[in-house]
Amino acid sequence: MIQGFKLTENLVRFETGFEDWKDAIRLSAQALVSEEYMSEEYVQAMIDSVLEHGPYIVIAPNIAMPHARPEKGAKKVGFSITVCEQPVKFEDDPQFHARLLVTLSCVDANTHLEMMMALVNVLGDDAQVEKILTTRDKQTILDLFNQEDLEHA
Repeated sequence: MIQGFKLTENLVRFETGFEDWKDAIRLSAQALVSEEYMSEEYVQAMIDSVLEHGPYIVIAPNIAMPHARPEKGAKKVGFSITVCEQPVKFEDDPQFHARLLVTLSCVDANTHLEMMMALVNVLGDDAQVEKILTTRDKQTILDLFNQEDLEHA
């Protein structure tokens, strides 16, 4: 858990695939917008950021972390999880393909760093990432991301 944030079922989604990476970002952020973690402007800022800087959000094989500058419309701290059967292609090069999107809403630079450090506890473990990529059970994902040790990272 991160600063009182707890991942809930409505922030986890499973998808077959997407037409393009922009649709992937839009849909991965949909629940965060609905629950007022971020604005629609923030979603567009995430897309604009990739257009401007390239696929820097692909942080490891199969893992992307869409995010934008807090002042672009982040309202409260949180994240959503989107697991795709087919990889999202941020570029043609396979190193920029991702099946797991962890979409972040960070209200300031400190929160961003705290969230990244906490998420590394899960995403830095290949076995846990494999479990996320192969399950279709939301509770499995909730259990992984809502571990008590995430709040102490």
